[in-house]
Amino acid sequence: MTMPGWCGKIWHMWEKVRDFVLRALPYVASILGGVLLFTISLDNIQDPNVADLITNISASLLAIPLVFLLYDYTNSRVSRRLMETMTVNVDDRINTLVLHVILVLRKMLGMRGRTTLANINKMQTLSESHIIKKLRMDARCINLLHGYYDELENIIYRYGRESVLSTDNLRLLTELGRHISHVVNEHHLRGNRRILARHVKNTIEKVIDWLDSGAAIAMKFEKLLADAELAGPAGAAQESAPMK
Repeated sequence: MTMPGWCGKIWHMWEKVRDFVLRALPYVASILGGVLLFTISLDNIQDPNVADLITNISASLLAIPLVFLLYDYTNSRVSRRLMETMTVNVDDRINTLVLHVILVLRKMLGMRGRTTLANINKMQTLSESHIIKKLRMDARCINLLHGYYDELENIIYRYGRESVLSTDNLRLLTELGRHISHVVNEHHLRGNRRILARHVKNTIEKVIDWLDSGAAIAMKFEKLLADAELAGPAGAAQESAPMK
């Protein structure tokens, strides 16, 4: 590892240690205060009422950190489970959206046959000249892409703000959305087929980048493809409806 890499790793570890110390400091101070007061009340206080009062205060100082530690532990477990559930849900939503985008692209390019991971990966090898030759766009396809772009923007905004999506996934999905919007805008504004072909190819590449971003995502997407195939025409009909 290079020197800058080591420096970054050490700085990251220092930040974690510092954050832990800052979080633990109030608890440690409360516990030490409770122990100190209890020790004083044992040997130096002759009045039993005052001794009882100090003992109660020291017990409170000892109990308060335990209550907050239990709260933090429970809250962290709930938050972790909620985050795991949200991560699964957002992955499913994105995979469904990506599948719909693929189906629209395949229709625009006149591609037939089963939609499998292997066939989707083969789309990456399509040249711009081939896309120019095969590309057929109608109002329905454009409206679907526009709807999927809006849905993708909503996902990025909501789950990015809640830190469910990683920085790399946010960047990748933002780039995918940008290329989809370029396809829609170019069709509406100029309709230059060469530029359209370039944006379509870029969209395909970003779709494949998403599928390659993790083994879990690829497995979920493969299951989604299998479910769509089992659903038959009824499942394929989902392509014609914007996502909610």
